[in-house]
Amino acid sequence: MTTTLSISEAAATYGTAVADLQQPLILQQQGQPLAVMVSFEEYQHWRALAADEAQRRIAGWRALEDLLTELHRRPSDYTAEQIEAEISAARVEVRKARDARRRGH
Repeated sequence: MTTTLSISEAAATYGTAVADLQQPLILQQQGQPLAVMVSFEEYQHWRALAADEAQRRIAGWRALEDLLTELHRRPSDYTAEQIEAEISAARVEVRKARDARRRGH
């Protein structure tokens, strides 16, 4: 949920640094980072990136479904169960690689 404050309300609450958001403003509570205030332009940029990522993810799943459909149509020596097992194993490998990238390995 997004909360909207006027600059004067935010400045009264968070200090005058709110009026100049050339750089992100990190808000702390008891010495720990709690939130980040950014310019509206930066916020819009991040929202657009998130929307693009969601669309890419949806497109990727659709492409995978199309590939599965095509694979099931082709004559093969493999059974449907063997194909599904291979796909499941590949998904596990992709998830592990993605998780490793996120952890910086």
